[in-house]
Amino acid sequence: MNDLQTETLAQPPVFLNYSISDHDLAQTLAKELRSAGVNVWIDVDKIEPGQNWRESIRTGLTASSYFIFLLSQSSVQSAWLNDEITMLQELQSRNITFLPVLIEDCQIPESISHYQYYDLRDRKENSLKQLAANLSEIGKINFKVLSPQLFEKLIVELLQQLGFITLPLDSSQDQGVDAVVKYRQKDPFGAECQDIYAVEAKLYRNSRVDLSSLRQLVSYVHNHPKVNKGLLVTNSNLTSVTLDWAKNAQKTTGIPLRVIEGTELKRLLLQHTDLINKYFWDGLSHAV
Repeated sequence: MNDLQTETLAQPPVFLNYSISDHDLAQTLAKELRSAGVNVWIDVDKIEPGQNWRESIRTGLTASSYFIFLLSQSSVQSAWLNDEITMLQELQSRNITFLPVLIEDCQIPESISHYQYYDLRDRKENSLKQLAANLSEIGKINFKVLSPQLFEKLIVELLQQLGFITLPLDSSQDQGVDAVVKYRQKDPFGAECQDIYAVEAKLYRNSRVDLSSLRQLVSYVHNHPKVNKGLLVTNSNLTSVTLDWAKNAQKTTGIPLRVIEGTELKRLLLQHTDLINKYFWDGLSHAV
């Protein structure tokens, strides 16, 4: 086993946060996660009497790579929720992946409503074990084992599993993108509509997406009338300046841009663990 594969198998620390009302379920979930080999940080295990609770939570979150938050009626009404979400936003640049778990019907705060969540509302033992099995794969996700070509194939296959249809690239023109995909859906009146995305898959080792990549993507969409949106997927994070530019792209350029950063990409992959095993588990030899 080479160094990259050893690094891939190391289990990164996972921070589990919950409302005190959900203590019993949190303990059960933590037990299942540990049984599956997940390195879980949970407050009752780590905070000593007399320690500052808020500072200890921040320390635990800062030292973790994944942040599991149990969504319940109690937790979304917690006075600490805004602090916790603010901490998450502050630490996003440190590559911490937010993993919300819905454990009962509740009004999910707008600030986190766009995150994909795990549905654990039935609280059945099999559901707990399945969630633990999915999260046990986090140690395999290591983008360092992928070449840019394999990363591109991974992204295209992930989009296909999410319901996108891959379209042929126009070979007669300068392509400038990695893929063009179509997504069909229904409008509020029941009529079918579709969006066609130009897709750029950007694999980085030690740097971040720059503005030139986004401008190139916007230029491609401008020059191809059948394409109406841009999608950039990266294992890295955007700088605040680049992220602001992407958010305002529709207003300033007329082209809607969707960016999937590294933390969101890992969250999506954990819901498609077959791709993790195909591309990361001995990924150099098994990915096709």
